Amino acid sequence: MLLAASASVHAQALQVGTLRIESTPSAAEVELIGGKAGTTPLTVSERDIYPNSYPDARAALYGMVTLRHAGCEPLQHRVTLDDLKQDLHLRLDCVAAKVTPAARAAATSTAVSPPTASPPDLPQQRLRQLQVLQELLDEGLISPAEEQRVRRRILQTGAGGDGTGSGG
Repeated sequence: MLLAASASVHAQALQVGTLRIESTPSAAEVELIGGKAGTTPLTVSERDIYPNSYPDARAALYGMVTLRHAGCEPLQHRVTLDDLKQDLHLRLDCVAAKVTPAARAAATSTAVSPPTASPPDLPQQRLRQLQVLQELLDEGLISPAEEQRVRRRILQTGAGGDGTGSGG
C-alpha cells in the first residue's frame, strides 16, 4: 500500500500540466514556440509552451501564445503559472469590416520568426533558455519552484547531449 502511494506521488511530480486556450471570437489560430498548434478552443501541453529545446530564432516566443483570427489584431500573451492552473480566455480586438480573402491570406502568411541561420550551438541555446527562464522569474510570471523545475529539465537535457528534449 505504501509503495503504491509512493509511486502515485512520484507520478504526479513527473506529470506535465495542460492548458485549455479559448478565445473570443472562437476558431482563432494558435501559434506556440513550436509553430501552429491548432485553433481555439484547444488544449495544449505545458511542454508545448515551455519546451526543453527550440530553435534559437524563436526564443522570443518561449512561453508565449499567439492568436490570429481574420478581421482581428494578432494577440500575444505570455503564459504565467496562474494561467497553467486555470483555463486561458483571451479576447481579440476585431474590426467590424469584412476582411477580403487576399487580406486574410496576407495576415496568416506573416511569419513571426526571422529567417533561420545555421543551427545554433547547443550550449548557447541552453544558455539562452536559462536567460529567458530567469527573465520570467524576475518578472514574476513563474514561481521559484516552477523556475527550478524547468531549469532542472533544461540542464538534464544538456547532460544527455542529444538536444532532443527527451531528457525530462
